[in-house]
Amino acid sequence: MTVSDGSDIVARIVNQIANPVRWDLCMDTLKTMGVTGVIELAPAGTLVGLLKRAAPEIESFALKSASDVDAAREFAERHR
Repeated sequence: MTVSDGSDIVARIVNQIANPVRWDLCMDTLKTMGVTGVIELAPAGTLVGLLKRAAPEIESFALKSASDVDAAREFAERHR
């Protein structure tokens, strides 16, 4: 999707704030799709925490800094 001008950017930001993501429905979809692992990108931790409570069968990894990249790669490889 292409952003054409500054007013378009403002409209998109307003839309994101006014229409929150239904993370509960996202987690249900992950389960339905058979997802086995999720990596949350920095700043990380909040969504992984929610996922651990709602879908403990899905392994999660919070990538919080550049030092976590190698571990994230290994995690992703296990969930290919």
